[in-house]
Formats: sequence, structure tokens, C-alpha cells
Amino acid sequence: MKIKRSKHAPYEEQKRQRVLVTGSAGFIGGHLCKALAVDNDVVPYDIVTNMFDDIRRTKDIEAVIDTCDFVIHLAANADVRRSIAFPDEYWENNVEPTTVIQNRCHANNTPLLYASSSCVHQWHKSPYGISKKVNEQTARDFQVGLRFTTVYGDGARDSMFMTKLKNNKLEYATNHIRDFVHVNDVVKAIMILKDELNQTMDLRMPALIPDTADLKMPARASMMPTEYDIGTGKGLVVSDLAFMINHNIEIREGHECEADNNTADISLMQELGWDPKEPDAAEFIKTVYNT
Repeated sequence: MKIKRSKHAPYEEQKRQRVLVTGSAGFIGGHLCKALAVDNDVVPYDIVTNMFDDIRRTKDIEAVIDTCDFVIHLAANADVRRSIAFPDEYWENNVEPTTVIQNRCHANNTPLLYASSSCVHQWHKSPYGISKKVNEQTARDFQVGLRFTTVYGDGARDSMFMTKLKNNKLEYATNHIRDFVHVNDVVKAIMILKDELNQTMDLRMPALIPDTADLKMPARASMMPTEYDIGTGKGLVVSDLAFMINHNIEIREGHECEADNNTADISLMQELGWDPKEPDAAEFIKTVYNT
């Protein structure tokens, strides 16, 4: 088998890379592209900004991957509750395109970071959780899942708890425990994992490998974990945060499709020298409202 790594110099010799970011117009993707652009050539890919940049267009996304040195796949349907009503949509948008991207990256030996979710810890509760669990099961060599918890910050969706709270549009709260992590810290985590995955590839796959009939790829987890929790490691009760602003907020039972507690285990990220630096959600609320 001939291993095709490439046209590219080893990572330590080539810091600047051509990086494909799907979901580039999204909340995390927009922040990430700005950070990547400092030292990389970013290839944004998002149906919001270009109707043809649709990850469901298999041949198109494969052709773009063929031109890139690294792929960060963030595009997905991310609303847990909506997935209950439209499960097929989550399979078509989250599972099928991700499998195509994983297979193409594997064929090209292109490293891949892809968005997973803390929902995988209770994946059976929703079609969204199932879709992310399947993504992890179909991942190949040099492909790492990003298990985001509850991300907040500038540009978050209007439907997100922290956005509603900030805009005084929160109608009720639950007693769920959530790990709120700021988007700036998420971007830093992704940048660290990009470097780590590049270096892992250079260790395990030299630029020149002779053809050999019995050459096999090493096991996926032999040098780098295949999934990382990305949160703060601190769980906060949602209703406690709401009470900081509105002491009369209605408390309701959470939807059965949602995890009771999504607090991250960030020990693997801490081993790479990452620690969230932004204020946690409670401190953020105090700053915004001067409470």
C-alpha cells in the first residue's frame, strides 16, 4: 500500500497550512477562522455564505479536501430538542457528510478535527446525540473529536441560554447542570489540538515511506486520544445563574432529551497545557449586569 502524505513538508518545517473549516460562518467557526488566519491560509466553507458550500454535496467537499493540509469540520445541526422532531435531518446533515469527510481525509492522510459533543456521554437521549456518537465510531486514523460542552460568548445563537439571559429574554430555567465554556477558550483548545495532531502525524508518518505490501496504519489511539472534552470542568446549575438576574424566574423540568449534567473532564486538555482563562458563566453575568 502506498501512503500518500504528501506534497507537504513535515509540520515542524511548515507552520503555515491550508486549512479547510466547515461551518466557518457559525458561532465557533467564525471565531476560529480569525485565529487561524494569522498563521494559516483558511478555506472557509459554509452554506450560509455560499449556497454551493454545502457539505452534503459529496464531490464538491471531497475536491476541496484534496487541496488542503488540514480539515476542521464544525458544520452540523446542533439543536438537541429540534432533533427529536426531525431525526432524519440530523442523520442527513450530521452523519452522512461527516462520514464522507472522514473517509476522504483518511484516503489523503489529511489530519481532521471534527465537532462532537458532550451529548455523547448520554447519546441515547436524542437523535443529535446519536449522530455525534456515530461520528466518533466512524472516525479513522489522525481524526480527533471535539466534545464541546455549552459554549457561550459573542455571536452565540439567539436560542442559547446565555444569549437569552444576556438579552433579558429568558422565559424559564431548569435545574440542569451545565459546563459553560467561553468561545475564546474553545478556539485556543482547537489551536492546541491542531498543533498536537500535526506533530503526531509527523511522528507516525514520515514524509517518505517506501512501498511495501504489508505496511499497515498504526492503531488510532496509540499516540493521541481520539476524543477530547472541551469545557471548564466546572458544572453550574442553570437556575442558579438565572436567579442572579431574575429572582422570580419560573423553574421547569428539563426536556427528557437533554443531559442532566454535561460537566467536562478536561484532564486530557490540561496535559497539553490548556486551561480556560475567560470568566466562567457566573463571573460573566456579574460583569454584564454589575451584580
